[in-house]
Amino acid sequence: MRDFEDDPVKAPLADQYDNVHQPTDELARGGQGVVYRTADADLAIKQPLDEHSQLDTRANLRDRFRHIRLLPIPARIPVSLPLAILRDQPGYVMRLLNGMRPFTTFDLDGKTKKALKEQNAALPQWLTNFPDKDWALRVLHYAATGSTRQRLFALAKCAAILARLHSAGLVYGDVSPNNAFIGGGAAPEVWLIDADNLRFELSSGGGIAYTPHYGAPEIVRVTDASRPRTDCWAFAVMAFNMLALVHPFIGKKVEQPEDDEGGWDDEPAQDGTPVELDEQAYAGYFPFIDDEDDDSNASDNGLPRALVATPELRRLFQATFNAGRLHPYRRPAMAFWALELARACDRSLACAACGMSHFAHEYPACPYCGAAHPPFVRAKTARWDIVLPASATEVALPHRLFYPFSFEHNDDPAYEAVLDFSTKTATPVRGTQAFPDDLTFDFVGA
Repeated sequence: MRDFEDDPVKAPLADQYDNVHQPTDELARGGQGVVYRTADADLAIKQPLDEHSQLDTRANLRDRFRHIRLLPIPARIPVSLPLAILRDQPGYVMRLLNGMRPFTTFDLDGKTKKALKEQNAALPQWLTNFPDKDWALRVLHYAATGSTRQRLFALAKCAAILARLHSAGLVYGDVSPNNAFIGGGAAPEVWLIDADNLRFELSSGGGIAYTPHYGAPEIVRVTDASRPRTDCWAFAVMAFNMLALVHPFIGKKVEQPEDDEGGWDDEPAQDGTPVELDEQAYAGYFPFIDDEDDDSNASDNGLPRALVATPELRRLFQATFNAGRLHPYRRPAMAFWALELARACDRSLACAACGMSHFAHEYPACPYCGAAHPPFVRAKTARWDIVLPASATEVALPHRLFYPFSFEHNDDPAYEAVLDFSTKTATPVRGTQAFPDDLTFDFVGA
């Protein structure tokens, strides 16, 4: 039996109300602290860390949480707020839905990679032409974790949460895959944790919080405070990395430098520019790898952008990482991301042969393995259109298909339909209202 007294990480922890919590596995680690699951499946513990990754005993959590409770946080928003402060150690208890996992699980970590290698299973035929076995494993994991469609869904829900916070004048402060969580099931919930950085946007000064590799240039260079537009930058970095499997600023300037400058033993620049080339890239000193105006840092690494992002999403990436790199006010607001990510998700279709998803209206067959489209139906109104797979027989048609896009209600079911692919008909579920006149169903491949 483990001696918890010799293991402070796993020792039982009491909160301010004398409730005792048993930490279990480490769930996520970010720029501001570490999160542990507890024996209670619906609760987690967050503990702040200092610059040396040790418990930050200087953290004044009581005053910080008192401030958070006074903020105009939108009702019913899926952000895990502090429930109680730990009594004897720095940290707090927060709600975490059972079975939720961080967005980091969308990336192939060392443990999962090792497990895939140990399985010693042959790669699917569509991956055998990949010259790099490690890259093929990343793509295999990409397909196994829902491919592009699941990532678009998760990102759309996350963007809607951030848009609601920004509309209330609030800044989230530390957007990263460690702080965004997704549940299980066909339509999983998405939550943000680490709410201790929530604050009003400040006209000047204020706090700085970010996870390495996701911080906006002005945050990394400490020339400005956290603002909605820094949230937008961090979110865009997370979205690009999750969808394309490459960081938006790690291009040939880092991987193929023209000279030997930028090594670990170089002298720091007078203006505080980081010495190492990758740190310069993360701080926004180099152009976007897909920059339409400057190809000096271009990269063909990652998945083809046209396969993982619609033209509208690619424009948002350009606006954020091109003009928005040097001019933060030109970054698109989270509202645009929520809208276009949801639209892209609704146009995605999963391939039955390889598990990868693609945009059904742009490709006559799967662009990854070449398999023919599985049968699907396209539900369309004047406002929106959505692709439904042939396996769906009774479906809920979402609010966004009929009404103006809503950050809070766009996923709410507005109508229910029974689909019959044999007769190519769609009818309302018995006892529900008739469909609007502008709703049409196009059966493809049935």
